[in-house]
Amino acid sequence: MKNNCGLLLLILMTAFCQTGYAAREPSDISAKIADLEKKVEELTHQVIELGKNQQRQSDELGRMTHLEIGGFFDVSISNYKNKPDVFALGNFELDLKRSYENNFQVAAALVFDDVAGTYLGVGFIDYSLYGDTAAPRGRLFIDKGFHIQVGRFDVPLGNDWNHVSAVDRLTVTPPLTTEYLMEGVYNDVGIRFLLSQASFNLSVYMTHGVEEQHSYGGTTTGLRLGISPFSNPYSMSQSSSPASEIGLSYLYDVDRGGERSDIIWAIDYENRIGPIYIRGEYYNRDKTAGVIFDGYHITSGFDFEKVSALPVIVFLRFDYHREQNNVIASYTQAYSGELEQTDSLTRVTVGTNINISNISYLKIEYHSFTESTEQFTRHEYFSKDLYYAQLVITF
Repeated sequence: MKNNCGLLLLILMTAFCQTGYAAREPSDISAKIADLEKKVEELTHQVIELGKNQQRQSDELGRMTHLEIGGFFDVSISNYKNKPDVFALGNFELDLKRSYENNFQVAAALVFDDVAGTYLGVGFIDYSLYGDTAAPRGRLFIDKGFHIQVGRFDVPLGNDWNHVSAVDRLTVTPPLTTEYLMEGVYNDVGIRFLLSQASFNLSVYMTHGVEEQHSYGGTTTGLRLGISPFSNPYSMSQSSSPASEIGLSYLYDVDRGGERSDIIWAIDYENRIGPIYIRGEYYNRDKTAGVIFDGYHITSGFDFEKVSALPVIVFLRFDYHREQNNVIASYTQAYSGELEQTDSLTRVTVGTNINISNISYLKIEYHSFTESTEQFTRHEYFSKDLYYAQLVITF
């Protein structure tokens, strides 16, 4: 009997222990799972914070090291009558742009030339009250904005200053208004204000002096107003809606004594509708020294890529340049009473521009001077018919 009671007591105690263990086991597992979930959540939060810190460090490093670099160079061939060398390596230009969070920007264009050496083609500090950054060279008024720039820059005068580089220029050579009347795109050191809003843009500038190279010294002030009734005309390589722009330019230069030494005014027009492109300028330049220049050019092009898969633009340009010189150059001129001498030059240019994968451009053009006075024909390398071929590489 005692044995049976002891056995029964042992069975009851074992069952009680098993029941208590089974009752406690789910709660212990739940607690452990909850604790594990808490630790995983904390670890996930730490990983997220670590990622945020890494992104902040990456952004800061990007702001410290981000520098936009681009450029181009070109090689050209021409007939020997045009100049001594048939082959010529053009400018190698390196464009740099660095932007900061506080609306400041630094832009520069370093030019490497076999003849002139290495020089700073463009270099300025830009502060924008609003709007996107400005390109070192080329068209400035694409996006809305207001900029203040100090340094060296291409002066907005007419519209050929938008095409100073071989990449932006449709043709191989500049128009006569740029080549003879302005003696190249006007580039100088100074300050300028750029405003682009709605359908108009305005640039006002003060520079070291357009006549500084001729020892007049002094200061140049000027402005250019552009009106785009539809939209801003983009470069030839970009597709855009129909666009047109009319521009009015005025430049006033004084010498060291504050007396007028040069006045330039110009009107320009640019229009593009579908594949058809038209651009023109008229300049008038009056020097106090007694020389008056005026001239114009009309350039038209047809972009086959707008109507087909052929990446080719054909162009036609007509140039006219005239010089009126009232300075007595010799006793013979004074004795004969011929106090004014007029020289003129008229040129027709046709050619093609082939786009090679948007990184290279092959340009071929032919010139014919239909009218030329002695001042131009007596030049050693002058020829009525000229041929050019140019290969431009961008990077």
